[in-house]
Amino acid sequence: MKLTNLTLENFRACEQLNLELGNRLTVLLGSNGSGKTSVLDSIAIGLGAVLTHLPSVSGITFKKNGDILQRNNVLAPYARIALETPTGLKWDRIKRRDKSIATAQAVPPSIGLKALEAYLDNEVIDRHNAGEAYQLPMVAYYGVSRAVLEVPLRRKGFPKDHTRLEALSQALEAQSSFKSAFIWFYNKENEEHRLQKEKRDFDVTLKELDAVRRAIGLIFPDISNPHIELNPLRLAVTINGETLDLMQLSDGYKTLLGLVIDLSMRMGLANPHLKNPLSAEAVVMIDEVDLHLHPSWQQRVLEDLLRTFSNTQFILTTHSPFVVEALNNYLKRHKLGSQPTGDEEIDALLPLAPDQVRAYRMENSKQQSLMDADSGLIDDTLLAYFNQINVVYDRMRDIEWSRLHD
Repeated sequence: MKLTNLTLENFRACEQLNLELGNRLTVLLGSNGSGKTSVLDSIAIGLGAVLTHLPSVSGITFKKNGDILQRNNVLAPYARIALETPTGLKWDRIKRRDKSIATAQAVPPSIGLKALEAYLDNEVIDRHNAGEAYQLPMVAYYGVSRAVLEVPLRRKGFPKDHTRLEALSQALEAQSSFKSAFIWFYNKENEEHRLQKEKRDFDVTLKELDAVRRAIGLIFPDISNPHIELNPLRLAVTINGETLDLMQLSDGYKTLLGLVIDLSMRMGLANPHLKNPLSAEAVVMIDEVDLHLHPSWQQRVLEDLLRTFSNTQFILTTHSPFVVEALNNYLKRHKLGSQPTGDEEIDALLPLAPDQVRAYRMENSKQQSLMDADSGLIDDTLLAYFNQINVVYDRMRDIEWSRLHD
């Protein structure tokens, strides 16, 4: 499952918004309070209907207060979130201000959830109940609180078994913890050890764990051997020959590594029948993808994620000019075609087609497209937005020059 369009009406500070989403990547830029995170939250609420209809998991919905637009101390009659997929599947969720007749009359006709639920019945639930093969729609949302990793202190109460649908547990809660991924890794590692003893072969591995290891290896070439240690209970990795607790790593490592482990775990759990579970379709939202990352890492984080999760639709926000300029390099690399250029660094770049990407500047909960139709690149007007500090510097330099020559 992927998304092509988001429509918002009276959601938080946004009166009306229609956002076309890129098949591989949508980037939202803007200052604090511009509406970037509200867009991600709205998609999570819209996708919450998917989880709510599936057995054994629950999705998020509108909050009790705060999700309906308020102007002049008066709430709008309703808030509406509508989503559409490439196959034409559409649904919406509406929250009414109250149950009055006047409010009901002000609410427009709803698409509803009937088509979505029929799709889920046919493609997932009925096949799941019949023991038939199916692909579980994978969605996940990572908010800025992902930097705080919750690791259990003891093994007491760990569940022993995991189901495919568990991959969607708390998947759309931006504040979700790392605890479930830790427990899953612990159980799968024990299962792998038992299998190795049974087969008398230490090269035997579980495909789900291999997916996590592969994801870590692709994004963190300097990290190897992720494993659980018991005394004390911790997830450890090897960096430059040194075994370190995950919690000993820098905030940049912890923030991105925690996301990669959680997402690859969910992908492996959701669709273990696939040769490469990381290649399954998914919708993943990340708020402030550059969070705690060094500028050199910000320049490659998009490429690392897009290469590793090769069929995932990423919808993310950023404040980083490094992320934006790196994206322009991927778009320009696509324009050069598949022929090698002879430049090793350029040839190693990820080619990204402009028709798979959307980029918007958000301001006052309204969007301005930053994709230039002629060049297929992000518009140069964004550079001025990111380089206002240089404008001030230039003005001071001019004043200094004038004083010297007066």
